[in-house]
Amino acid sequence: MANHACVAIGINRYQFLQPLSYGQADAQALRHFLVRQASLPSNQCLLLTDTSPLVNDQSTYPSRENILNWLRANRQNSRQSETWRWFFFSGYGVNWQNADYLMPIDGNPDDIPGTGISMRSLFETLKAQGSENILVLLDINRASGLQSGIPVGAQAIELAREMGIVLVLSSQLDQFSHEAAVLGHGLFTEALLEALGYYHTDTTLEHLEQYLHTRLPELSQHHWRPVQTPLTVVPSEAQRQQLILPSVKNQPIKERTPVGISSAFIPKAKLETENGYTEDSRNGATPGQKTPLSATQTRPTTSLISPPTATSTPATYKPGAMVASPERQSKRHVNTPWWQQLLLWGGGAILILALMIAAVIFRNRDAFTTKSINETPVTKELPTSPTAQEPPTTSPPSPIAKASPTSSPNPRPTAKASPTSSPNPSNKLSVAAPQKPAPTRLQANQAALDQAKRLIRPNQASLFSKAIVQARTVKPGEPLYQQAKQDITRWSEVILDLAEGRANQGNFGGAIAAAQLVPKDNPSVYAKAQKTINQWKALTTQQQQNQAIIQAAKKQIQPNQASSYNRSLTTLRKIQAGQPGYAEAQQLIAQGSQKIYLIAQSRASQGKFKEAIQAATLVPANTPSYEAAQKAIAKWKQGKR
Repeated sequence: MANHACVAIGINRYQFLQPLSYGQADAQALRHFLVRQASLPSNQCLLLTDTSPLVNDQSTYPSRENILNWLRANRQNSRQSETWRWFFFSGYGVNWQNADYLMPIDGNPDDIPGTGISMRSLFETLKAQGSENILVLLDINRASGLQSGIPVGAQAIELAREMGIVLVLSSQLDQFSHEAAVLGHGLFTEALLEALGYYHTDTTLEHLEQYLHTRLPELSQHHWRPVQTPLTVVPSEAQRQQLILPSVKNQPIKERTPVGISSAFIPKAKLETENGYTEDSRNGATPGQKTPLSATQTRPTTSLISPPTATSTPATYKPGAMVASPERQSKRHVNTPWWQQLLLWGGGAILILALMIAAVIFRNRDAFTTKSINETPVTKELPTSPTAQEPPTTSPPSPIAKASPTSSPNPRPTAKASPTSSPNPSNKLSVAAPQKPAPTRLQANQAALDQAKRLIRPNQASLFSKAIVQARTVKPGEPLYQQAKQDITRWSEVILDLAEGRANQGNFGGAIAAAQLVPKDNPSVYAKAQKTINQWKALTTQQQQNQAIIQAAKKQIQPNQASSYNRSLTTLRKIQAGQPGYAEAQQLIAQGSQKIYLIAQSRASQGKFKEAIQAATLVPANTPSYEAAQKAIAKWKQGKR
């Protein structure tokens, strides 16, 4: 049996629990990366999923028995005790009577201790394989209705610290793991794959932890899911700087470029700077943060205490340039020329004087303005035309003229006679009129959009639809209309994404109901929704037909009768790939073929080789048990058990 460096388990279609959408895809994607990108030999990465093929004539169907057998079969190898071993699981997890359990594909909620895999036994089995460095990645989906008072993961944290196992949970204990149809993965696995692809063979525990803690909440918000933050347990601080890919020998990193940036992307001047930090602007990394360089460098360590702000320039920053020394400050003060001091003090005095004059003018602005108003009618009375004398009776300054008809145009008494009148009301109206309604409309539209966002709840398409109705209250041409339009488009896409997620689970009725909520505001999104609705309606009919086939196949089975299982499998083969119910049919075919093989083995153990051969020949080709049955037939023909 191979000593696997990674065991990846992903489950979609549980026998006794609601199906998941992307557990199998998560495990397959991780194995694909390790084999194709990290150059891990394919026989060193074991994949256990709903449809994974046989390995060395052994089933990889993720049942409780198969999972435990594969883990126990990994022999101890002290020569590889320093290399990292990975265990990845994407599926359901529960806490039962203060003990954590992972639920295999045949896990039964009515018998969790008997059908689940306890976290303690899992960790003990992993430790027994002889490796000192074990990384356990658990993308646990907490099944509703199965949780006790203590959330799943609490015991796993204690066991990881006790046994010295590095543990990464997909979410905090009070959070839930989520999937997104647009990604084709769970959010945790998507962030994990991004981190591994970004750092590649330079991945350390510190890199992985930093990336996941930054990226996973971003993915949650981007896909309108509740915030999901990973939980990591690292028993030894020395492990944080170790390379953790299974194919990379465990060793600390020295003189490495931080955050996975190759030196080819950094100018030589930046590499030689005395600054202990460098700035990472790659996509997906922590935005606006500075990551310390390796502590093994011989640069001054003062910069490791307080990193510069996000606006600092790494290429020009020097540790000693932040605060000038007292000697330099005193030297600059003594050497300042006298004429510079004169300009400095003179300029300050002129500035203060100018401010005082401006204050006096501003304080007496009404008097100056009134004087100009009173002088204007005097110049207009010079003509003898009667029309020249009529304007004072209707013009705004007329009350001022009546207040002092015989007095000379003195601005002071005139201003007192009309203290509430404006010197130029027309100008004030022209300034205030366009400003007053704009903030009111802006605030109203902002409140409408905020209210729309508060309506949203993850995985509820109807609430996204209500949010869209609320956002439509912002009309074209009004403030924030473009933002409202963008929100409507984004929420429409989320509704369609939720509909596709339901369809992937075989819930075509729920998918159609959700897709019908996609509005017409964005023609492309609406057209896509209508197209998928038509497809799902056809698949609904196909699903009903295939369910009838599955039920008929189950009724054909008679216990301990191999031929009845064979007839049942023939019926199930009518369901073609890509049709609804195909995964369930394949699962039943795998189970049925294995059952036929077990019946044949039972007969052979009794010395009934002829009957055993007859039963084994009924195992269909292209099934998990076919090759094993053919080898058994060859032995039984020779009279060997």
